[in-house]
Amino acid sequence: MYRRSPRRSPYLFAAIDFGYTLLASLGIFGGLGWWLDGRLNTAPLFLIAGILLGLAVAFNGLLRRLKAIDRAAKAAKEEARQKRSNGEP
Repeated sequence: MYRRSPRRSPYLFAAIDFGYTLLASLGIFGGLGWWLDGRLNTAPLFLIAGILLGLAVAFNGLLRRLKAIDRAAKAAKEEARQKRSNGEP
């Protein structure tokens, strides 16, 4: 019996992408904050700021990706609706 492979959700790819983006942004900005704290003797000030900035960057990327997925889904629905109204199969 032939089995169709399940269609992969774009949200799955967004979640995977978010994980890597979060890891990279926290590593880069947190590491930069840690380095600045060591150079300027400011204890956890820049580390905390770097972590917060990394979180903001990661969540901004996630929201932009989700909006793009939503726009693509709406465009596909609109295209299908127009094809049906024009009598195309």
